[in-house]
Amino acid sequence: MKRHLLIVLGLAAALIVQAALPAVPNLGNPRIVVLANNLENFYYNYDESSRPSYNTDAGREAKTQKIVQMMLTSNADIFAFCEVEAKPITLQYLVQALNTASGGNDYAAVEDGINVATDSYDNAIKSGFVYKIATVEPYSGNYAATNVSYYKNTMRIQAWTEKATGEKFTLSMNHFKAKTDDASISKRVDNANWLMAGLSNSSKVKDPDILIMGDLNAQMGEQCLTIIQNNGYVEQLLRFDADAYSYIYYGSHELIDHAFANSTMAQQITAAAVWHTNTSQSYNQRYSDHDAVLVGLRLGEQLSDIETIDVTVPAYKEIRHGQIIIIRGGVEYTLTGARLK
Repeated sequence: MKRHLLIVLGLAAALIVQAALPAVPNLGNPRIVVLANNLENFYYNYDESSRPSYNTDAGREAKTQKIVQMMLTSNADIFAFCEVEAKPITLQYLVQALNTASGGNDYAAVEDGINVATDSYDNAIKSGFVYKIATVEPYSGNYAATNVSYYKNTMRIQAWTEKATGEKFTLSMNHFKAKTDDASISKRVDNANWLMAGLSNSSKVKDPDILIMGDLNAQMGEQCLTIIQNNGYVEQLLRFDADAYSYIYYGSHELIDHAFANSTMAQQITAAAVWHTNTSQSYNQRYSDHDAVLVGLRLGEQLSDIETIDVTVPAYKEIRHGQIIIIRGGVEYTLTGARLK
C-alpha cells in the first residue's frame, strides 16, 4: 500500500499548478531561520477523521505539495508545525515529499514518540518539528511542556544545536485552546500557566535561550499573553512590525500566531516577520488559514540591547529616505528595532 501511494505522489505532483507565494520577508542576515505554522489539520490518514478538508489521496497530495512549496521557498532551517495528525507517518510523509522536491535527503522529522493510535489519551493532533540536516540538529529529547493529557501533544519543547557553531537554543511550539466560547479564555490562561511552568523545568529546557512560537489563539492584551509577558518574554513580531497580523477573521486582521523570546534569546534575533503565505491567497490556493511566522537567528551574538515595549500604546509608521520608522509613545524605532530617540 505504501509503495502504491509513493507512486501516486510522484505522478500527481506534476499535475498540481500552484499559486506564486509572496516574497519571503527580509530577516536581515541570519544564519538560522525558524518557521512556525498551523497547517490546519494536515492528516495522512484523512479517512480516520472529520477534521481534514480533503477526503481523497489527490486532496492530501495537493495540500502536501503546497506545504512543500512553502517550505522550500522559505529556505528555513527549522519548521515547527501544529495541527498535524498525531501519528509518525504524517510528518514522515511530508518529509519524503520535501526531499523528493529538493532532490536529496536534506530534511528529517524529529521523533517525538507521539502516536494517537497507542496513546492513553485522546488528542488527534500534535505540534511537531522538521529540520534541515546540514545546518541544525535536535539537542536532547523532545518534551511535553505540560503533563495535562490533552495538551501533551500540542505543547512541545525541543532544543537545537547549530552545527556550524555548536550554539544552542530552546524552541517551544504550541497550540493553545481555540476561541470557541467564553470558557475558552480560561483554558488559554491555563495553557499559558502550564507553558510557563514547563519552561521553568530544567529537565525539559536544555538551553536558557528560549523562543516560544505557535498558534496561541489570542491577540495582545489577552490574559494568556500577558502571563507570558509578565514572565519576561517579548513579542518579536510586534518588535519589528507594529501592524503584524497572521489571520483574517471576517475581515478583521488578527495577530494570533506569535513569536515570544526571553531577553537572552531576543538579543540573538536578526528580525521576525509574518509571511502572508495564506491570507494573501484565494481559498483554493491556501494550504492553511494561518500565515507562516519567521524568525532569523544569529546564535551566540548579542545583536542589540533589548527594550520592553508597551504594545498597547498606538504605533504609527513613517517612511524617511526609504527607511520605515515606527513611532510609539513619542519614541522612534527603525524596522529592525533600533531606538532612534
